[in-house]
Parts: sequence; structure tokens; C-alpha cells
Amino acid sequence: MAKKPITFDTPFDTYTSSGVIGEGGAGRVYIVNNSAGKEYALKCLAPERINTERLKRFKNEMQYCQRNNHQNIIRLIDTGAIFIKDVKCPFYVMRRYSGTLRTIMGKLKTDAILPLFSQILDGIEAAHLAGVWHRDLKPENILYDQRKNRLVLADFGIAHFEEEEIYTAVETRIASRMANFQYSAPEQRTRSVKIDNRADIFPLGLILNEMFTGEILQGAGYKKISDTSGNHAYLDDLVEMMTQQNPANRPDSIAKIKMELIGRRNAFVALQKYDESKKQVVSAAEPPEFEPIQIVGLDYESGILKLQLNRNVPPGWEQEFQNPRGGHQFIIGYGPERFNIRGDTASIGIRDNESTIQKVVDHAKNYVAAANQGYIQQEKQRARQESQHKRAELERQIVESEKRKNILSNIKL
Repeated sequence: MAKKPITFDTPFDTYTSSGVIGEGGAGRVYIVNNSAGKEYALKCLAPERINTERLKRFKNEMQYCQRNNHQNIIRLIDTGAIFIKDVKCPFYVMRRYSGTLRTIMGKLKTDAILPLFSQILDGIEAAHLAGVWHRDLKPENILYDQRKNRLVLADFGIAHFEEEEIYTAVETRIASRMANFQYSAPEQRTRSVKIDNRADIFPLGLILNEMFTGEILQGAGYKKISDTSGNHAYLDDLVEMMTQQNPANRPDSIAKIKMELIGRRNAFVALQKYDESKKQVVSAAEPPEFEPIQIVGLDYESGILKLQLNRNVPPGWEQEFQNPRGGHQFIIGYGPERFNIRGDTASIGIRDNESTIQKVVDHAKNYVAAANQGYIQQEKQRARQESQHKRAELERQIVESEKRKNILSNIKL
């Protein structure tokens, strides 16, 4: 006799299960269909496994993923709770993905591996920049979107959240640390050892090596990337650094790993940063958020028209005001180049009737709008140039490092 489908209700929709597609230490993942028949995945805490710690962790996971907007981290669609066996069980709804890194790992062409791995780096880096350490990285927890050829991090169930980000304080118990023995960092298997973001660097090294070799790195004499792809032999040193037993000997950030890959001319690898104004992770090549300059007042005295701006103009903005991109309209003798801009004031000498003064003010508003747009373009170009310069410098450093390594290996006293 077939089991009766489980119905999950939220304030906004109803989801009906059609099967279980996964099960972990704390819950189950169901295939569900909403009231419109669209298919999703739904993760629910199992009633027999619910305790105070798991409830707190599940809440932390839900809160983080709800406010996440990074393309390589899972996003939640809906949340709710259901009574199962008289126990209130929280759940969340997400997209159903076509597979995981585990399901595609043996089918990848060599040239496709690093671009996909860089997506994992982007997701983990975004979490780290937000003060979150995953601590349960493994191929099964990295979902795959076949349509977009995109990898997405999931299952933040035992993640660490920085104190200012955490919603409920949770004690890390040894059982949580041991959730993933094959891929867990050595320090996660030891009591009373401080665990930080480098606990994610270790499994990333294992995953990188496995994506190329098909084998999990264990002990000495393991199969190396150079054994399968000579063009990627340089990755062996990186894997060795990432999988050091002592976390102090590993790269201390995802950015360090990316810099090594960028130095090898991997154009698809990009650095990221946390934009405080946007409260999100963005490309490191993206210029800071620009607050537009606006005219907020005016004064006229002794033949001088003074326009009050909302703040001091940044370096380079005045140039865009006085030389608008794409042309401009002006009154002869009162063009944008005639304005004197100091701090938060734009002034121009004008002895004429009110009609002319009004036209100058109207044109000035257009000059300000054009200057704002031009300044944004100027900053984007500057950020691109800085990024290109940094990439070129990293490439130069790698060339010098390889040259030194070869000389020290081949030259004998």
C-alpha cells in the first residue's frame, strides 16, 4: 500500500510530497509540487531527530539563506512548519536541481572542471565574507543546475555564523563536527580545537583533486591532478597547500586561492568583496556605490549664481560636469565649463535677467545628471583597469616563482 502524500502548508501556498530524494542527520528532503503543479524540493526536520540545538541551527540556516542573493548559494522560496507525529517540524522550499556535483563529477571534461570549481569558490567566498563558515562541504551538498551549468552551495545545517550575524547562539558539539568524516578538516575531528574559515579550505582541496582524478585524497601516494592532466599539474601544489593538516599552513582565505588561479591566466576566476552599503557580496572589480550629486539650493548675490550641492563632489566629478559626455545644450557664455566648483558649491558669474538665470539653472541640472552618469562610467573604467593591473601582476609573480623553482631544482653546486 502506497504511503499517503504529505501536505505542507504555508501562508502562501500548499506543497504535496511525491517522494523522498535525500536524508541527512537531521531531516529529509522531499520532492513536492505546489498548488499550481510546479515541482520543488522541500527540506524538513525529521520529528524523531528534533532537539533544541537542531531547531536553532535550522533557524540559522533558514535566516541566512532567506537573505542571501548570491547565485552560487541556495535561495529559499517559501518556509513553514508542519505537525508530524505531534511534533512541530520546520521546513523550507527551494528549487529542485537536476543533480549534484557528485552526480556530474565523473562526466566532466577536463577543461570544464576549473570554471565549475571557481563557482564553488565564489559561493564559499561569499559566505565567508558574510561571516559564515559552511563546515560540511562535500559533493553531495553542492547542487547542479544543468540549464545554467551552475553549481550552488546547499545545506548550511552545521554552519558557523559570526556573532553579529547569528540569530540564535548554538554550541558546537562533537556530533556536529563529525557530520562529514570523509571531507571534514582534521581540526573538526578533535575536541576543544578552534575552528575557523580554514576548515572549509581543506575539503575544497579534496574536492578540487577529486574533480580531476575521481578519487578522494587520502594519505601519502594519492592520485594527483598531474596524473590525469599535464596542463593542470600546477594545481598539485595548490591542493597540497589547501589540505595541510595544520590549518595555519593552509591559505587563510578564498582570495589567496583565487590569486593563484588568476596568476595562471584563468580568466573566469574573479575576486569578490563585501559591499557594506548594499549588504551583499559583489565583484571586487565593481566600484563603490555612488551617491548621486544633486542641486539642493541656490543663491544669487552681486552677479554670482551659487548652486548648493548635497555634498562635496568627489575627484573627477568636476571634469565630467564641465565636459559632459555625448554633447550638451548651453547658453552662449554660460556653458558648463564656466562654472567654478568648490566643495559642495557650483558658482557662475551671470548678470542678466531672471529668464536667462532660470535657463542657466535648468541647464545646470542637466549638467549635474550628465556628470553623475559620466562619473559612474569613469569609476567603472578605473576599477576595470585596476583589476587588469592586479591580474597582470599576479601573472608576473607566478612566472617569477616558477622560474625560481626551476632554477633551484636544476642548478647544482
